[in-house]
Amino acid sequence: MANLSRRVSRVYYGWFVAAAAAGTEFANAASAIGILTIFVTPMTDEFGWSRTQISGATSVGAIIGASLAPFTGRLVDRIGSRLLLAGGGIVVALACFYLAEAQTLLGFYIAFTFARTADQGLIKAGASPAVGKWFRRYRGRAVSLVFFAGSAGILVMAPIVQMVISAWGWRAAWWVLGSVMLVVGVVPSALVVRRQPEDMGLAVDGATTEKPPPIRTQALSANDQVSPQVSPEEEAQWALGQVVRTPAFWLLMVSLLISSTASSGVGLHLIPHLNQQGLVGGPAVAVISVMSASGAASTLALGFISERIPPRRLMVLVTLMPAISMTVLILADSPAEAYLFALIQGVATTGVNILSPLVWANFYGRSSLGSIYGVSRASQVVGFAAGALISGVIFDATGSYQDAFVLFGFIAVASSLLVLMARQPAAPAGPQA
Repeated sequence: MANLSRRVSRVYYGWFVAAAAAGTEFANAASAIGILTIFVTPMTDEFGWSRTQISGATSVGAIIGASLAPFTGRLVDRIGSRLLLAGGGIVVALACFYLAEAQTLLGFYIAFTFARTADQGLIKAGASPAVGKWFRRYRGRAVSLVFFAGSAGILVMAPIVQMVISAWGWRAAWWVLGSVMLVVGVVPSALVVRRQPEDMGLAVDGATTEKPPPIRTQALSANDQVSPQVSPEEEAQWALGQVVRTPAFWLLMVSLLISSTASSGVGLHLIPHLNQQGLVGGPAVAVISVMSASGAASTLALGFISERIPPRRLMVLVTLMPAISMTVLILADSPAEAYLFALIQGVATTGVNILSPLVWANFYGRSSLGSIYGVSRASQVVGFAAGALISGVIFDATGSYQDAFVLFGFIAVASSLLVLMARQPAAPAGPQA
């Protein structure tokens, strides 16, 4: 027992923080569009709601979450993510319990608005920066653990939700989702998460205080020469006021905005589209599982690869991938074609999620990472709100999602070009408030 205690004490505490944040992301599948899409058909069948009406609930919560994200991001820098993750998890759990008893469209809007607000404004804004502040050398793999858990949550919970709905109805499924959040998300975050290693007398990555020799970076271009392997002392530290004055910040912000529009526009309406194409029940829900599995695997892979290849270069590729996946989805009328779409889209969606915070950290350092990521999440959330609504409006007007998916394919090309144009800025001359 004593030997076990000593081994645990030698494990860098940042990995415990990463595990707790990952648990919250896993349970946060409860508020994911990829899970809500399973509820669309049974809930609209029972209540007679239109696709535009149910899409609006995701948009309202996303907009409120977007307004919160810049402020919660600043809180991450000042007090850490523990309150955001635990509090956000409680809100999501309570919203799920309320959804289980919902009888009206207004009740659905209220509950899911709270869930999406907590998701985007609290949990998403807090999870990645919580881990990013604890790592430099191993940031890619640590952050990938958080996003892997998010994909795994959808992968695991999607078939469970479908089985519960088939056996006991959609109301019971909401109870299951809320309970998982309390046990897997809220409790670990409340007990484990701390702001940054310096607050506990630790060094980043668990390293010694001795400064390691500089790492050669001649193999990289001038635009990407900040290496993931340099010491924390060599990492440039930017204030938010300095960050927003760089062209790269705004190019990346717009790219994230429009890529999020395409992502959410497909995600919420995926199952209804597949149903329209002739794929129903288990095969249609399996597409979500395949997409989540693809995303989970690529998240881990990209996390490790990003420690060798600049994250910006990887992000150029993954933001372009939906241009291919949208073509496949429009034509998909068999499980094999739907699964091919899911494989490509899974890499694209989770790739953007993991690579964007790594690009921010690689460009601007740790000191304002929470603030930067909060603003960037606001940009993404606006995209999430717009995308789902665009698809719903186009479907209600045309009876098909095809025009929306064509639009999202063009958006993917534009998003990739914007990332390609974003060049790493020169380090600031000095600190600025």
